[in-house]
Amino acid sequence: MKVLIVDDEKYLWEDMHDALERVTGGGNEYSYASDYDSAMELVKKNPYDICFLDIQMPGRNGIALAETINKERPSVNIVMVTAYENYALDALKLYVSGYLLKPVLDGDLRNALKHLRNPVESCDRLLNVVCFGNFEVFDGNKPFPFKRRKEKELLAYLICLKGAGATRAEICVNLFDDDYDEDKCNAYFKTVYSALRADLHKYGFEDVIVHANNSYAVDVRRIKCDYYDYLKGVAESDRSFRGKFLEQYGWSERFLYELENY
Repeated sequence: MKVLIVDDEKYLWEDMHDALERVTGGGNEYSYASDYDSAMELVKKNPYDICFLDIQMPGRNGIALAETINKERPSVNIVMVTAYENYALDALKLYVSGYLLKPVLDGDLRNALKHLRNPVESCDRLLNVVCFGNFEVFDGNKPFPFKRRKEKELLAYLICLKGAGATRAEICVNLFDDDYDEDKCNAYFKTVYSALRADLHKYGFEDVIVHANNSYAVDVRRIKCDYYDYLKGVAESDRSFRGKFLEQYGWSERFLYELENY
């Protein structure tokens, strides 16, 4: 994603950069400007996906800059950033893609990226999952920071179901079978499931889990997975399976059997 950040307070360039890296998973290309003229020089030379514009700047302000960018590059997404709410109406009149208040919160930024006037494909990140060998999950190139080992295992089990739903009882029997007590397992499941939802939400993957009535599943469209690629016959995936599948989980044996006889 090609991003322009315009703010006369240069330390805020880094704040916005870091927030975008956290929310999008990284890999963006950034440019910076501190005023109207330097920003327009960059806009004329570069096809940005998103421009984040501070409103209050010396000389011509961010509203004037947004108006000019709209004329120069009508398809670019413009998100206004300010410490003052009273500019919202002026910004909306320009049909900008978003309006953020300083300090910019990750949740607000994530929501703005999800509702761009001209959606950018890279904003819709996929959760990267490795099933062959040990089960590992990545946000971009970074290991996903699960707080609990059991929530990671719950996600692994749901991924194995490839979008099909599992009941709470089925999950409890498979994941907590060493000491199965219905009341204790139900309580433990609630704790683990809540932790998984909270962690996924924190990093912008809340829609990976689908829950309806007593059915729990994953949205396979939000996951990039070697197991799924193998089943689809994706090029190169054949070489990635070496007879090992979710090695750390004993319940994975039935899925391994299905793989070996696929």
